[in-house]
Amino acid sequence: MGGKGNYIYGFININEKKKFDYAGIDGGEVYTQPYQDIAAVVSNSPSIQFDSLPKETLLLHLAVYQAVIERIMRNHNIIPMKFGTAVQGEEEIKRILKKGYDYIKPGIIAMEDKIELDVVAMWSNLDAVLKTIGEEEEIKKLKAEAESKPPDQKLEAGITLGKMVKASINRKRAKYASEMLDALKKESENHRTHDVMDDSMIMNVAFLINKDNKEIFESKIDQMDEKYQGELNFRIVGPLPPYSFCTFEMKKMDFSDVIEAREMFDLGEESTTLEIREAYWKLSKKFHPDKYPGDAEAQKRFENITRAYRLLSDYCDGEQCSFKEKDVKEWLVVKPLEQPGAYR
Repeated sequence: MGGKGNYIYGFININEKKKFDYAGIDGGEVYTQPYQDIAAVVSNSPSIQFDSLPKETLLLHLAVYQAVIERIMRNHNIIPMKFGTAVQGEEEIKRILKKGYDYIKPGIIAMEDKIELDVVAMWSNLDAVLKTIGEEEEIKKLKAEAESKPPDQKLEAGITLGKMVKASINRKRAKYASEMLDALKKESENHRTHDVMDDSMIMNVAFLINKDNKEIFESKIDQMDEKYQGELNFRIVGPLPPYSFCTFEMKKMDFSDVIEAREMFDLGEESTTLEIREAYWKLSKKFHPDKYPGDAEAQKRFENITRAYRLLSDYCDGEQCSFKEKDVKEWLVVKPLEQPGAYR
């Protein structure tokens, strides 16, 4: 840490400077920074390098980030900013609002009066489920065969048996998850499936619903609870802001990375998207790993070329771009995350 900065939590539909009576990350005052008819919700804080913080400190900051956003949402529709977005002062906040306005404003409108509910379904008794699977004819037969194998073949037979049990529980999980999802998505505007964490979890899905539909949605879960007669446990987290559906991120460019990519592609101080694309095709054709079979360095070189192309494509998002230091350092993009839910 060091120096003064600001932390951005999200964006709301308000055109005035407003202070809130609760503290943000590192105890900073939470307030709004307006631009036209929207505002960023921010707090003052020392400059923080989130990617270098100890895990315990990071989790504490994450808890504050979520608490601030979820308190704001009691009175405002808020679109979250990706956790860890620290900036250098109010001038940069204004640039973010200006650059991102054409995405932020429609995002706020699209999420108006909507909330996220995260639904997790788990086996009430995983051991009982595994016992039932163990009674399946094919598995019983394979288990008997495995037990009759000589010692030197039992390990391989046990691995095969384990894979069969795993496949069976996965089929059972997929069947239940599909049934539950079909029932719940009818009461939602959208849904996003997240990874299940272990064998005990069947479903982990975020649902976007209208605030007025919350009770109906929760009653559907009560009906499913009755349907499965205690075989499953359900947990609902929310209401939450639309973390999984409309979370924004800010992208900036490191000057040295841009210049390294520019030099790799042999570009001038200014370039066009066409020139960048042609330079990439030329290099990728010349250094494609297929031309150097068995050469590990060739694969690494090709990956560096591809990475440089992606960086330059992000940077040069118009017809023409400048590689002057001032222009690179001023480059900034604010857009919705392609895979929201990064706060998890």
